[in-house]
Amino acid sequence: MNTEHALASPSPHLPHCALSQPHLRGGTLLLVEDSRVSSESIRLMFRGAGGRLRRAETLQGARRHLSLYTPDAVLVDLGLPDGSGLDLITEIDHKRPRVPLIIAISGQPEMESAALGAGADRFLAKPFASIRAFRQQLAPVFFQFRPDHHPDHAAPSDTSALRDDLYLALDLLTGQVRPRQRAYALQFITALGRSLSDPALAEAAQTARADGPVGELVIRLRDRLRALPLI
Repeated sequence: MNTEHALASPSPHLPHCALSQPHLRGGTLLLVEDSRVSSESIRLMFRGAGGRLRRAETLQGARRHLSLYTPDAVLVDLGLPDGSGLDLITEIDHKRPRVPLIIAISGQPEMESAALGAGADRFLAKPFASIRAFRQQLAPVFFQFRPDHHPDHAAPSDTSALRDDLYLALDLLTGQVRPRQRAYALQFITALGRSLSDPALAEAAQTARADGPVGELVIRLRDRLRALPLI
């Protein structure tokens, strides 16, 4: 899918009022994301939107949020601990009143077609290319962001968030690992490797998916942890 075309072309789901005028201050963005690295990156890029950011790490948590209020936009990661984000997108698409803007996010660009088919208005691949591209995705619903005079690049990884993600990945591969947990762990690590621009980590996770052994993958995760600063 052509990214520039996707940003320029309004979704048929978006109401005319959302496209013709910026949203009032105080809107809510619900982020459904299990990775702390991705969540912190989105939090930084969302600054200046004049809205509130709420986060859920699981499908269950997201459904709890959605039972209490209708956010102005929702970002849904497709790989979650308790199931597929595609199922949640379909639920949100059919819920009335409908969330004005549903954006699917994933470290697997090949999932774009499935996400749009499930009901997402837009798709955003991880790692996020730039702050500007991220903000353009939200512009139809939230008021226009103030001009950013800083270089347009993706938000840097937060060391504490990265440490949490690496420990989570190791925990998921430790002890008696059930098939569903293993599949989630390898998907999570693949996405993490892509978000960090670490092809070796992503490739090790992909190899473990195909061949089975996770020894090399565990070594790489531990090496990443050792390389992090202590503070």
